[in-house]
Amino acid sequence: MRRVRPRPLPIETYFDERPASLDNTTRDLAFALGSFGITRVQEWITRGHGGPRQRGLRSDIVTLCVCPQMLPCKRPSAAWCAREHGVSRQYAYRLQQEFSRELADYIRFRGQRFQRLRE
Repeated sequence: MRRVRPRPLPIETYFDERPASLDNTTRDLAFALGSFGITRVQEWITRGHGGPRQRGLRSDIVTLCVCPQMLPCKRPSAAWCAREHGVSRQYAYRLQQEFSRELADYIRFRGQRFQRLRE
């Protein structure tokens, strides 16, 4: 049996160094905002009735809005998500609109030119 050895990294490579461009407060704020956005998205995915099936549909809707290239199809849309999960196109489209209304202020969507700021 052959043992796989880890490859050595280049000498100048360090993963534990802090970025020089971010000070502590900016870094902490960036992490807080990122975790807040992830928490809001996870709450939206787990909301609703239907158990794991509903969560799968909502997860695909989030992927469609945020990074559609991650879906395994050529032209991702709410109709595609509806076909995959066995629900009506109108229901999937309404879920997509609900997600956009609730979280558009916190997440940058595809095709959105400027980030809207919550006041």
